[in-house]
Amino acid sequence: MKIAITAPSLDTTKNVSGVATVVNTIINHNTQQHYYHYLLGSPDKRLNKLTWAFELVRQILAFPFFLKRDKIDLVHQNLPFDPKGLTREFVINLWCRIMGVPVFLHVHGGVFLMEKTTNPIFLFFAQSVFKHSKKVVVLSGLEKETLAKLYHVDAEILCNSVDAASFKVLDRKFEFANPKILFLGRIHESKGIEDILEALTKLNKQANFTFVLCGTGPLKEELVPKFELVLGAKFQYEGIVSGAKKNDIIKSADFFLLPSRYGEGLPMALLESMAAGVVPVVTDDASMKFIVQEGLNGFRVKKNSPDDIYKQLLFACKNPEVCEQLSGASVKLIDEHYNIGYYVQTLNKLYSEITPSIIS
Repeated sequence: MKIAITAPSLDTTKNVSGVATVVNTIINHNTQQHYYHYLLGSPDKRLNKLTWAFELVRQILAFPFFLKRDKIDLVHQNLPFDPKGLTREFVINLWCRIMGVPVFLHVHGGVFLMEKTTNPIFLFFAQSVFKHSKKVVVLSGLEKETLAKLYHVDAEILCNSVDAASFKVLDRKFEFANPKILFLGRIHESKGIEDILEALTKLNKQANFTFVLCGTGPLKEELVPKFELVLGAKFQYEGIVSGAKKNDIIKSADFFLLPSRYGEGLPMALLESMAAGVVPVVTDDASMKFIVQEGLNGFRVKKNSPDDIYKQLLFACKNPEVCEQLSGASVKLIDEHYNIGYYVQTLNKLYSEITPSIIS
């Protein structure tokens, strides 16, 4: 089956995107389907507004010609459920309806997922996209319940998954002479990156550690120099990482820090880190509350609370025996519930329910 799958750039050396990571995982592991990636979405490298406007219009106008040229059977449409993503995906969804191509709508977090938009235009866009998609997929039971309550949509659950074997660490030890704290994602205020700076400024006076920052985003130019100034030799900025380098960085970490304020789905970096036995320190935003259970497989911190981040990290750094237990539970959770094999089987089953007459 020929499946068009929409996403930002899949070049992991240039783009930090949870959606792109999910799409790369799908394409690399689901060999039963023929995928055609359609570039849709903004790049990490900032473009001036006029250049980006022209690029976005080009992406949208070229889409129906792409569908016709490659004789696409199904569109796997990825929706960041926020104002920009919804506006763009509404037009793409409309093109699919005009061209008679069925849509598999994959929702990836966003501000409108957990709190219903009151804007009549965005509400119309959302209702249209849901109505005209053959199947709607979300990342957790919470998101399924929320979508049903807010938008009266009956969605399927397809939790993000990872190739757990590629992150496996043998004989992980928590000795903590110099624990490594990792942030891997977009350097954006929604991720709580400013809270991290304030928390680590306090922790710097109380504990020895190394903070490794990976990724890029709109706050990079402002915050990287501040981390360098405050933490000195305790800070490493690695930029965008991918492939073996990313895996090695994850495996070498002790804590994965993601104190998101809003807009999360089910972060791939969180699942990858837990697969490696890295102890998560996260907020309860969206689906993360179902993955990370306080005292069982990680630590929960309050949103917008640098002080709580500081206290949890200080406790973790001083209690390696506790962290060793949490690490083992993290690995077990990913192995049993978030491994890629079951994900691919479920995805193909959902596809076949939309296009049963097309042989894979």
